[in-house]
Amino acid sequence: MDERDRRNFLRNLPESGREELLQRLKQRYRLLLRRYFGRADAAEEALADYVSTAFSADVPAQRLVKIHIQVMDQLANQLKMEGHSTTFLKDYRVALIDVMARLMETYRKAMAVDQPGPRPTRSPETS
Repeated sequence: MDERDRRNFLRNLPESGREELLQRLKQRYRLLLRRYFGRADAAEEALADYVSTAFSADVPAQRLVKIHIQVMDQLANQLKMEGHSTTFLKDYRVALIDVMARLMETYRKAMAVDQPGPRPTRSPETS
């Protein structure tokens, strides 16, 4: 895992930098949602990109949920204006769950790399 630069963390950016990062995350999330239920390879790339950006900037999970809600609200409003049903949008929660799971796995791996000392070994009983 690459070393993250704390200067690039969301909380350490100037206001204009925070807004720019959040807008970029919102755009990438829209792209992720478009690809998520389409081609698996394109969705995987978009998901990896989104999680990498969120991890590198140490974006809080609550902020990512807020982005999901904002994007879903915008999409729902657009669909309603066009006279379409919005019931299928509930399926898009799966994308948010996938983002969170992958982000937490990324943090877990980063923490494992940061832990000094010997790695725990498996006992013969659990092998």
